[in-house]
Amino acid sequence: MNNELTSRVIKSIVTKHPNLRSMVRNHPYAKVVGMAVVKCLEERIGLESDAVSDELLEEMIEKGIDLYCEKEEELQRTPVVEQRRKMLCDHLHTIAQEHLAAAEG
Repeated sequence: MNNELTSRVIKSIVTKHPNLRSMVRNHPYAKVVGMAVVKCLEERIGLESDAVSDELLEEMIEKGIDLYCEKEEELQRTPVVEQRRKMLCDHLHTIAQEHLAAAEG
């Protein structure tokens, strides 16, 4: 996993939610949303950290947090963190593809 991309994601989450600074690594926004964003960009789309624009990263984190809040009850019933990430990653993949297509053309 790309440490540079992970740190960019965590930094973005802390910037948007400064009250999470002390516990960000254990908060669902980082453990579930942040890691889903990283996995989606790296594994599903195949982007390296330097190829990920700040706009794409911000959009995916923002929409990922919104999606997490919307589906929180369903996600909480899923006991395995990796499965929660996969559920979010499925939705985030579509968002990333739309963003990249709009940027290209």
